[in-house]
Amino acid sequence: MNTQFTDPRDGRTITAPAGGRDVADPANATRSANATRSAKATRSAKATRSTNGTGTVGASGAANAAGPAGDVVFLGLLRSEWTKFRSLRSTWWTLALTVVAMIGLAVLLCAIATDGTTLDPENADFDATAPSLGGALLAQITIGVLGVLMITGEYTTGMIRATLTLVPRRLPVLWAKAVVFAGVAFALTLVTGLLSFTVGQAILAGDDLSVSIGSPGAARAIVGCAFFLTAVGLLGLAIGALLRSTAGAVSALLAVLLGLPMVVGLLPASMQSINRYLPASIGEVLISTQGSGDAFSPGTAAVMMTVYLVVTLVAAAVVLGRRDV
Repeated sequence: MNTQFTDPRDGRTITAPAGGRDVADPANATRSANATRSAKATRSAKATRSTNGTGTVGASGAANAAGPAGDVVFLGLLRSEWTKFRSLRSTWWTLALTVVAMIGLAVLLCAIATDGTTLDPENADFDATAPSLGGALLAQITIGVLGVLMITGEYTTGMIRATLTLVPRRLPVLWAKAVVFAGVAFALTLVTGLLSFTVGQAILAGDDLSVSIGSPGAARAIVGCAFFLTAVGLLGLAIGALLRSTAGAVSALLAVLLGLPMVVGLLPASMQSINRYLPASIGEVLISTQGSGDAFSPGTAAVMMTVYLVVTLVAAAVVLGRRDV
């Protein structure tokens, strides 16, 4: 049964269904429209909050990089970069070449040292650690190329577009690549350096030229060797991010490691001191226990290598953040 009543505002007679809400009442209609708009606005706001800038669902804030969940996102990036790094056959071939270069050249240099023609066993200045770790001077090429390939390989295949689409802020991608590479490179070169030292000292022991790992500076040289090779690989990664070309980045890296020392060697004697500032000379300081008169101390050499690395990585980060893919 319908109910009739008179609207006191204008004298109109209004009919409403029994037991129901007065849909014809203007006040009720206004309240109904407002409620509908409010519900739509609430749903829209929830939908907006449910997706953050990276396109991942974050209804509970799980993907908000400004909160604790940012660590979870970066851990996901680390897992992604590790998967890409270990999935390539070139990674394992290059790592294997690094091990062979370090141990193989250590055997060769230590064998030369024991033939009695190049070194005098009575020479107090003989550094038994240097030939054992001398393979680092060759391994720097392979580990540097691996650093280049870690990022330029994605530019070559076009996979970098998908990577940066999923992580549009870009810089976390570079840091994740650097962390994964540094972890693998340092662990590998540290273990290989220890093996090279052990094998080399076993060869030198025949002429009583060997030293133990407990000898002054020996352990520091092994760690310094791993640090130097890791830094060279990260330099390759940064140069690759700057140039985005495998050939160009490898050429630039080899020019820095091998070309610059040769160019400096052609300069007048008064300018030869420039050589000690070059990465290759810094590496020689880090893998030896006895420095020459004009060489830096191992601590200073490590700081200089770190400065090279930081400047190059910062430049790569700036370019990566500003340049289109």
